[in-house]
Amino acid sequence: MAKLDIIQIIEGLYLGSLDATFNTAGLQEEGITHILTIDHRPLNASQTELFQYKYIHALDLEDTDLLSQFQECFDFINSAREGGSVLVHCFAGLSRSATITIAYLMYLKKLNVEEAEGIVRNKREAIKPNIGFMRQLHLFERMGCVIDKTSGLFRKYKLCQLAQRMQAGFLEGSLPSDILMCNPLDATDKTDAVYKCRKCRLALFRESELISHTIGDGESSFDWRSKVPTTNHHCSEKNVKADNLNSTLVCDKSLFIQPVQWMSNTITSQEGKLSCPKCSSKLGSFVWYGEKCPCGAWVAPAFHIQTSKVDKCIPHPLVAVSAPVTTSPVSSSNTVYPSLTLVTSADGES
Repeated sequence: MAKLDIIQIIEGLYLGSLDATFNTAGLQEEGITHILTIDHRPLNASQTELFQYKYIHALDLEDTDLLSQFQECFDFINSAREGGSVLVHCFAGLSRSATITIAYLMYLKKLNVEEAEGIVRNKREAIKPNIGFMRQLHLFERMGCVIDKTSGLFRKYKLCQLAQRMQAGFLEGSLPSDILMCNPLDATDKTDAVYKCRKCRLALFRESELISHTIGDGESSFDWRSKVPTTNHHCSEKNVKADNLNSTLVCDKSLFIQPVQWMSNTITSQEGKLSCPKCSSKLGSFVWYGEKCPCGAWVAPAFHIQTSKVDKCIPHPLVAVSAPVTTSPVSSSNTVYPSLTLVTSADGES
């Protein structure tokens, strides 16, 4: 029988190809108790009946979303390693399963991408995660090797994923609810500045929902003959970067925001206008494939609010004064003077 195409990466974790799963006896001899398949279809029952099994559907394409599956895979691998060993495989054991294995080492040992990839490559030299998976690994590193689906980085990544589906015509029905930010009045954080419609004063979005971008090259970075920039800017690693705190070149010319719940019935087409849900006054526009900012940067997807249509309202602290308490009507020395308590106003206006 041919050599079993698996290699031990760390204790209890093996990386291999689809071919290895046909040799169930060989896997048992190696101590494999669990199998994790990352492929376009699951294994047959004859290949899995002797093992604990988990299947993750994924194609070896740059726009395949593996990042969202990381934690589910980590949990399965952790469970397997408690008392046994797990084989992680795809078709060739080079891209999809290698990506999950690298990500697991990053998560387990808090390594950066290069360190974790080096460990895996040292054991299986031919690994080659595609460029899209490498971008996801670098994003995972910037997230602190933790999957937090409420973080701004992860939300921006998912928004880019959704934009690609919209552009390809793969999205049917309503938008995923977890993509849309809650309406400002439903937010629990009342300290965040709120942008209101200048005409009717309806709260539209919060300052934390702004998507910042660094200044581009002005008009020179765009082809005058079309809306499309001269270089092909897809929703790539650059589009899911966090606000660059080290940069002093952040654009302040335009307001680009994450989509909010009140937009849900409007933004299901490729592009269109954004209007206030209360007074219907025009606020801006949306373009899923992106648009240019006056600074020259390409923002994709773009939910663009005109600065002249909204006002930024900053919450002001209000002073709550309690009445003095006097323990004796005769002596003023027994009076307990009021304390000052800071309270945030509900509407953000004084």
